[in-house]
Amino acid sequence: MFLLMTALKNEHDRDKVSKIYRLYQGTMFFIANRVLMDPYLAEDAVSEAFIKIINHLDKIDPVDCYRTRGFIVIIVRNTALDLRRKRTKNWGREVVFEESVISSGCLDSVLENITSREACQKIADCINQLHESYSDILYLKMEFGCSNKEMAKILRISQDKVKMRLYRARRALEVLLTQGDKSNE
Repeated sequence: MFLLMTALKNEHDRDKVSKIYRLYQGTMFFIANRVLMDPYLAEDAVSEAFIKIINHLDKIDPVDCYRTRGFIVIIVRNTALDLRRKRTKNWGREVVFEESVISSGCLDSVLENITSREACQKIADCINQLHESYSDILYLKMEFGCSNKEMAKILRISQDKVKMRLYRARRALEVLLTQGDKSNE
């Protein structure tokens, strides 16, 4: 950690990384260890995650908020999953939702009768129901305003895969929102 800190250009960035480390090191280790089931590999994952966090330090402000925690959780979980995949050479498969054709105006009709707060809560609840690969990409896009290039770098996938996941995630979200609306009738 000390070597990483000395590589930072200014005092503000060093303070920010130091605060992130103090606030989230335990959470990061817990998540990495839960994925890897090996405390030594978990430490490696946390170190790699900190390098990624430092590369995206401009996206983090303020340090002690739910958005920052979510961003850090996504990075450390994906880093740990990458380590596990490298270790086991089992690259897994992406989950693909079975999707029906939905008109573009369908989402508007779902949300037109509820308030903004209820809409936001409903959308957040539905995003939480999505597969991690879909919820992560929507979270990075909507909360942090990451570009496709930034998301590709964070998630370690191609930009084409980012586009496809965004498309599928939006469609899956639309399906969940539409199903929730029909169940209220």
